[in-house]
Amino acid sequence: MRNLLRKGTLLGAAGAMAVVTACSSDSKDTADSRPAPAPAAEEAQQEEASVPAISEDEALEVIANYSEGNNRVYRELDPAILQEIEGGSLLQRSEADLERHIARSKSDRATIEDWEYVDPQLYIPAGDGERWWMASVGTVPDDGGLRLLTFAENPEVEGQWLLVSAINLEAELPSIALDEHGLAQPVPADDPGGQLLPRDAAAAYEDLWATGGDGLGAALADTPGGQDILERRRTADPLLLARYTPNTPQHEEVWSLRTEDGGVLTVATVAHSETLTDVRGELLTPSEVSSHYNAQPRNPIVTHHTGEALMWLPAGDTPQILGARWNMIDAE
Repeated sequence: MRNLLRKGTLLGAAGAMAVVTACSSDSKDTADSRPAPAPAAEEAQQEEASVPAISEDEALEVIANYSEGNNRVYRELDPAILQEIEGGSLLQRSEADLERHIARSKSDRATIEDWEYVDPQLYIPAGDGERWWMASVGTVPDDGGLRLLTFAENPEVEGQWLLVSAINLEAELPSIALDEHGLAQPVPADDPGGQLLPRDAAAAYEDLWATGGDGLGAALADTPGGQDILERRRTADPLLLARYTPNTPQHEEVWSLRTEDGGVLTVATVAHSETLTDVRGELLTPSEVSSHYNAQPRNPIVTHHTGEALMWLPAGDTPQILGARWNMIDAE
């Protein structure tokens, strides 16, 4: 296992989020008549309820193991390894990448050198009910920026942590709110901390592609990330028409943390289809990627994509797209 560089202020392994409350009842033969729990017992209950799902040292080991596992995938060209270290939409797009890589002749395959995630800053939610966590990391060799990772526990295998999102940061990550134990605060999908609800982040992102921001995407249209999407959705050739249709991701998820300003940092899975049409009715030659699924010239060409988007929903300010990463997984 490779060694990871560690920041000087990594998060602690214990947190204090839960508050023990008593249920009320019309019956007098309830909490009022019961002896209060001994202070030591109450303290133990609170401590047990607030311990996070994973410790700092365990999280660092998971990140190291992921780097090594991913390197093995491409050394051995074994998709089964991917299923041991990834999940959700990330696994979908990684499997698509690997499938296309293996399908190429050896002489046409890109050389993929070993690499590793380094210098992790952990964001572990308080409370063992949250079976996921995040980390910002660099890479060696350096790919020129930071990446935000999200890990979630395999629902079928207790203690198996899978990477479910990896997004290159295109803007600075906001400061995450941490408690006295260095643990992050998880945020529900309907939290009103920002101008968008976390559960609406994916729809707003996809609305930019689909309509240019006529719906929920209007809140993002004038931001740098929104302007980038509006530029990319235009075709360079005036005789080509591109249309984007939002899809429900096969693995629909939202993971959110409170930021220091009272807003929300949200990672949401996204999916859409792109329909490329020649307005003259001429047959189109598919790209190298889409030809893996269907190499026949045709009009239109429809491709399907999935991935994740990262947004900051600040309190009282304009939402920002901090990054997104998606990949073609099929074509027709």
